[in-house]
Amino acid sequence: MYNILTLHELIFMETYTLSKIPSCKPIIIPIKVKDRRFDQTSIDADTKTLKNTFKQLGFDQPEVFNQDSDRDTILTQLLKISEKSEFTVDRDFLLCVIISYCSHMNGCFHDVNGDDISVDEVIHIFNTENCIGLRGKPKIFILQTDDLSISLKDPSLFGKGSEEETRLPTQADSLIYHCSIPGFIEKLAWSDSVKQENKWNTAQGSKFIHTFCNEIRKERGTDIHQLTFKVNSAMKEYVDDINSRKPQDKEELSKHLELPICTSQLLRKFTLCQRQKETEV
Repeated sequence: MYNILTLHELIFMETYTLSKIPSCKPIIIPIKVKDRRFDQTSIDADTKTLKNTFKQLGFDQPEVFNQDSDRDTILTQLLKISEKSEFTVDRDFLLCVIISYCSHMNGCFHDVNGDDISVDEVIHIFNTENCIGLRGKPKIFILQTDDLSISLKDPSLFGKGSEEETRLPTQADSLIYHCSIPGFIEKLAWSDSVKQENKWNTAQGSKFIHTFCNEIRKERGTDIHQLTFKVNSAMKEYVDDINSRKPQDKEELSKHLELPICTSQLLRKFTLCQRQKETEV
């Protein structure tokens, strides 16, 4: 769901304070689940694409989690990150990308053993009450999973302090951009109407991560909400192609796939990266 803003409101609304070269140390959590029948090679390609893109944008070298991380390891590592100034106090914003697949529609992604990790648990670690170093700063979460149920829950369920302490909603300054189209879907049969040169391949990663990174590089200086509009527009034909494919068995393509969904609680205008001429020293 998008916050509906008129063009006039978007132009004149307040903007988050950023350095001349926006400072960010991204977090990438790519998880390969054991004993899965689906091809997960797209996760490797997505990780490589993200690392190359972040380097081009001038971000610091990302923190990349091990692909065989279990639930406790992931949450413990995130808690440690939330306490480090190199990810919080010293940065303009948080950028966390999660790539994992699951088999249940319960608002979770999976660890290496297939155990659930709620997206809300990740958000909770970095919210306005628990992570003072990121208070008032944008917190951007990019999710590549095949769970249609991911969304923010009632923030009051995760707060540990009173409103008097922060005077901000618990989940303020956060944005989730989520795609439920898994990379392994490229192994399914394409519609006869799709030309060979337009067919995607798991070796290229997921279409969502590829498109998102491509749009970031092209659309420097674009507000994050406008950026998600451009990504969705670029993916529309692809999603239509997927929905026109013929399922090979009852388990495949049992749901009508949708475009990525943005859930925003940002309080100001935010640009993920500046235009090239603005970042040159």
